[in-house]
Amino acid sequence: MRFLVTLLLATFALPSFAAAERPNIIIIYVDDLGWADTSVQMMDGDPESASDFHQTPHLEELARRGTKFSCAYAPAPTCTPSRKSIQFGKTPGRLQYTFVHDVLALQRKLKWQDETSLADIVKAANANYITAHFGKGMGGEQMKTIGYDVTDEIDGHADNGNFHGEFVSLKNRVPLPPDNPKRMASLQKSSVDFINKYSGKRPFFMMVSHYAVHVPHAARADLIEKYRKLPRGKYLRDEDYLPVDQISKSMKISHWRLQYAAMLDEVDQGLGAMVDVVKKSGQLDNTLIIFTSDNGGGLAPNGTLRGGKANLYEGGLRVPFVVAGPGVQAETQCDVPIAQWDLLPTLYDYAGSDGPLPEKLDGGSLREVFENGNKGHVTRPVDGFVFHYPCYFAPPLSVIRLGEYKLMEHLLTGEQKLFNVASDYREKTNLIKELPEKARELKTVMSKYLKSINAENIQDVYKARLAELDSFEAGARTVHARSIQQAKGDKELVNKANERLAKDLERFDKNRIQCRENMRGTKF
Repeated sequence: MRFLVTLLLATFALPSFAAAERPNIIIIYVDDLGWADTSVQMMDGDPESASDFHQTPHLEELARRGTKFSCAYAPAPTCTPSRKSIQFGKTPGRLQYTFVHDVLALQRKLKWQDETSLADIVKAANANYITAHFGKGMGGEQMKTIGYDVTDEIDGHADNGNFHGEFVSLKNRVPLPPDNPKRMASLQKSSVDFINKYSGKRPFFMMVSHYAVHVPHAARADLIEKYRKLPRGKYLRDEDYLPVDQISKSMKISHWRLQYAAMLDEVDQGLGAMVDVVKKSGQLDNTLIIFTSDNGGGLAPNGTLRGGKANLYEGGLRVPFVVAGPGVQAETQCDVPIAQWDLLPTLYDYAGSDGPLPEKLDGGSLREVFENGNKGHVTRPVDGFVFHYPCYFAPPLSVIRLGEYKLMEHLLTGEQKLFNVASDYREKTNLIKELPEKARELKTVMSKYLKSINAENIQDVYKARLAELDSFEAGARTVHARSIQQAKGDKELVNKANERLAKDLERFDKNRIQCRENMRGTKF
């Protein structure tokens, strides 16, 4: 079915464009990178929208050549729904996968192979396009099953997930070597080799999807030492400068800022390597390059933004977004709100197709704002941006950004918050009491949209999660019974089996408690 869709779209491709005129397209998708984590100041009026410690000179150069967006939204505050959404031009709510480990989607065994992907859309415009995806996948399916010609899937039929950023293979759990943390060196080599092979010969679309800067953090020792010698940043602490052998394991995993800076530095080096090889091929002026992140930052604080990864305040949704390429305004800041589900119609536009777009998209082409900045406009088939997050491990919310305003509503308690995020992007002033009519207006639009997509129901999510935990427990007990039988009375083996079951049951009970506490309607 998916190939039939692509073939039908291809019949509408513009025949007058020569293949050489088709732009190359590169998307660099970083994992958990916050809005204010780079050295590019994402908002001119806010010095804290850039890091005073991290160095991303190649991203700075990309911003000088192009446009930075002060208000770019990831589709979700966590990775998997964002990674599906960016591929298919639809919100996570419409795709029925709204948070990491979406139990309803897993229970229903949903698949997305019949959706039209970014790779499909450029090949439909011109069959000469070659497409590649390197790095972390979208969960559930391998990228080669959704239209990508060249991929780097590692473990057989499994998709590339977080663990592939830690281990050579999940089959043996051998850690990645110290010169290839988070596969950053591998991703750089794969992307550079691909560009060398095709740039100037065929139009190409390549997505480089980093495992960095997701936890557990990992970086090259030489880069860590580089940052140890730099002037101390605002958020650095004394413990960041302890000798390596005195850094605790938990700190290395998630909040050693020298390591985080070093990791981001290598991501930036990868961007620079890609730009260099495109330039050498003579294709720099014909290559659209987009740099962004899958959700808000996991390492607090996110500049002046409220919140971070896994919640729906601006810190969880607003991400860095820089673009450069043919026709894109240079040295420009654009304040027009955009969302990553806009990228599918954007690539459709740049690839030169004049056929019909896939049905039920949520995004619109960004080409006009890329080329005209704040004078540009984005036309979308739906009103506003709706973020549906019926989550069992965090406050379940639905959120809409419409015009200057953002309404947040708790799915259990009905509690609402209203912010003018155009003027109060730090979300300090809740206007729900002052502007009840505006809240009702946004609520009406949001409710209409959620009904139209048959959005996941939070009570169904809770039921599915508790049923899943019951299933996990039943499986653990079955494994335990088999282990006891195989032990044949050996006390040591019996004790190990009992200990393993006890740990499993304790974990399942904790997960049940977490779910039931969430069901009580925690504040946000």
